[in-house]
Parts: sequence; structure tokens; C-alpha cells
Amino acid sequence: MDERNPSIKGKIHGQEIDETIVDGGPGVDVINKTTYDKLGITKWEACPFWLRMAITWSVHPIGLIRNLEFILGGHTFTLSAVILCREVPNAYPL
Repeated sequence: MDERNPSIKGKIHGQEIDETIVDGGPGVDVINKTTYDKLGITKWEACPFWLRMAITWSVHPIGLIRNLEFILGGHTFTLSAVILCREVPNAYPL
């Protein structure tokens, strides 16, 4: 991993993701609708909460994915992520 570029290859839902951003500080993991569609995930539930984005928008995610397997650097993690219904300007795709 290049210390000046915090992105590395990962695998989510069995599919390679070329540039995964490593950020240990988010309060919630977010997947945008485009990435969700590409991953082919079909099991999700309604999201019971709203998110306040750093750009001051409040958004209601269209879904919540639980127990999503994420492989990063040879280590497997299980996470929950929300699916955003629209793209957020200046945001990464995952």
C-alpha cells in the first residue's frame, strides 16, 4: 500500500474492487447505488435512520446491508453498510 494514497485492492461480495479507500473513522459504511448494482447484492433491509453528510445534506438510505463480507489485504471482515439512493458529489464510489 502506498502511504500517500490510502486505497488498496479489496473484495466485496466476491467481486474485486480496484480502489478501496481505507478510512478508520467513519460512523457508518456507505455504498452508493451504482456500486450496489455492480455487486449484485440482493439481500438488504429497510434503513430505519437518516444520515447527515459532511456536506450538510440529510439523506435517507434506501437500504441497509448486514453481514457483508469484505476482504482487504488478505483479512476478512464482516460489516454492515447503508445504500445511498443518489450519488454524493466529490465522494468515492464505495
